[in-house]
Amino acid sequence: EAGHAAVDDTALAAPWPVPCPCRKADEMLSTAQASGLTIAQMKRRNERRYRSEAEIEAGLARIWQVMNDCLTRGLETEGVLPGGLRVKRRAKAIHAALLAERGMNLVAPHTINDWISCYAMAVNEENAAGGQVVTAPTNGAAGVVPAVIRYWLDHVPGASGSQVGDFLLTAAAVGGIIKTNASISGAECGCQAEVGSAAAMAAAGLAAVLGGSPAQIENAAEIALEHHLGMTCDPVK
Repeated sequence: EAGHAAVDDTALAAPWPVPCPCRKADEMLSTAQASGLTIAQMKRRNERRYRSEAEIEAGLARIWQVMNDCLTRGLETEGVLPGGLRVKRRAKAIHAALLAERGMNLVAPHTINDWISCYAMAVNEENAAGGQVVTAPTNGAAGVVPAVIRYWLDHVPGASGSQVGDFLLTAAAVGGIIKTNASISGAECGCQAEVGSAAAMAAAGLAAVLGGSPAQIENAAEIALEHHLGMTCDPVK
């Protein structure tokens, strides 16, 4: 334990070989203020330390493609999930009901939460069935980030697929801060580490593509994470 702590402390204290280090939120904000760059732009500059711009764009596009394909499969597939609990897939039926309601007058504003939950459930059911997901930041919380991106693209006026990369880069910056200073492991810190960090990442990404400042993005991530603190895991079978 002591040896691991010493290595971690040394790694944290050493200067990063990237132009815009973001090891902590205050460092991320001060770097953004000093540089005049967005969080996504800083993250992109850091990525350029290791790969070309074309490779970055291809990687971001691939991540979103896998996320979106997974979500779409989850919305189109029904049946029973593998395992002894015999849990029925629900995302497809909920999605069909939401589509049927879409053209009706006087749809309640909170119905948008059902859309977002349905999107997340679709990915979660694919994960439970052994399908391909993107760990964002973990398999257990894989539905959160793609659900929020899909909500933004499908339901928010002015959303553009060209900004998905900025969403993902901003989310990655926040995920990196959490992983560096706390944990994204459910086994280590409970559900708050998985779904809490995923919610913080998604909130940061959404705030970014909606035009938020670095401070507003950080605040969105903090609020999302704060509301998951105290969650623990109690797996069944």
